Amino acid sequence: MRTMEVALGVPDDEVVDDAEVDHVLGVIRGGGLTLLKANIGYGLIGHTERSIRRMYEVKGRPLTNPCITIGSIDVLRDLVIMEDPRLLDWIAEVSEMTTLAVINRLNPDSRLFAKLTPHVRRQCSENGTVATFIRTGAFIEQLVEKALAEDILLVGSSGNISSTGNRYTFADVQPQVLEGVDFWHEKGDAKYLNDQKLATSIVNLTNFTFRRKGVNHEYIAASLDAFRSRTGL
Repeated sequence: MRTMEVALGVPDDEVVDDAEVDHVLGVIRGGGLTLLKANIGYGLIGHTERSIRRMYEVKGRPLTNPCITIGSIDVLRDLVIMEDPRLLDWIAEVSEMTTLAVINRLNPDSRLFAKLTPHVRRQCSENGTVATFIRTGAFIEQLVEKALAEDILLVGSSGNISSTGNRYTFADVQPQVLEGVDFWHEKGDAKYLNDQKLATSIVNLTNFTFRRKGVNHEYIAASLDAFRSRTGL
């Protein structure tokens, strides 16, 4: 079944309060777990072992299920080893149109990854790879940029009880989640709210397969195919 395009190419119109970004980064830096609105829904974001352990407890998520990093092109330059450096150009290109997550080989010399505790490193990587959200929304992108300047790698998961689906509106966030975080903000509906309840598309760039076919996956797949055809990857 062909899925609909969701907010494809629609620019972010979120007005970001720089002081609030600084406050949230302070909470995360201090070990707190935050609930923030991303383009794909409300999400849990932390960095320290305390916050990531808390995230798993709040969600009821098994430790065998890895979480994800939240990044940018600049984060990827440190965090991963691309199968081909030109894939960074493709990520930059496709993320102008839609959010997505990418899986790449972990860079064993990453300074960002090295600053995580062993527990958090285990939880946000799998078999020598790491998944990273890209183009997550104006507020979180600014948070990522400020965190990167301090060598803080943001780690997170969707803001819901495990296996219950993304929360596109603040009103749908479960009380257990709100009670378990150190900071939350209410910022209205997520940009990619959709009737099909699609989450972020996750593409594995080590073998060019989809881990998850979510929002705008057909556009992402076509874009990747065209890029590989142009470049011979």
